[in-house]
Amino acid sequence: MFFKKLNTRALKVFFIYSALLCFFSALSLISLKVFKNREFYFLVMRAFNIFEFSIIAYFLYQIIRNSIFKKVILFSIPVFAIYAILDYMLSDKTQFNNHSHIISALGLILLIIYFFYEKMKTVVMYPLYQSATFWICVGFFLYFAGTFFFFLFIKSSKDADFKRQMNFIYGIVTISKNILLCLSLFANEQQENIDDSLHIPSEINLDEFSLANLKNS
Repeated sequence: MFFKKLNTRALKVFFIYSALLCFFSALSLISLKVFKNREFYFLVMRAFNIFEFSIIAYFLYQIIRNSIFKKVILFSIPVFAIYAILDYMLSDKTQFNNHSHIISALGLILLIIYFFYEKMKTVVMYPLYQSATFWICVGFFLYFAGTFFFFLFIKSSKDADFKRQMNFIYGIVTISKNILLCLSLFANEQQENIDDSLHIPSEINLDEFSLANLKNS
């Protein structure tokens, strides 16, 4: 529906994230409702966690301008993927492991905060709230801020009511994130060409601005 509006590389990366989100959501439902295999479900969730961090980090790589942070992002993607795979291999395959989810949420929160900080320092030709990438980052920030505490505390208690409340909060945060991501595509995304150099038109003859000309005027 919004494919023609994907006029930047960052939005094209976001489209890939949306497609993978649909794929893994369907696969997770099939693993629980059709195969009824919790071990396969946890494998799907771990694979999605790796793809989610990698794609969103690369999305932020496209919109962050600081070269040091861009290098950090590129370095963090393979490091996190290796850690998540090793953590899954060494953990109990039949139990939910929240370690990689906590790390990915925290890392993406920090990157999004830096993106907001960088945007506040940048002079743009149009309001920030008119940018699609800004609202995408707002949706991601809301989601990862909420899921960070979800994954942090979900295993702290075995009480059924507590887990039910945590799952309810997780559902609210996820639905809010998806609504923001959908609404973000109604905004206009423009290519930003920032050039700090001073340009003086070549047709201006600076010799004409003399004291003699000022007296004659």
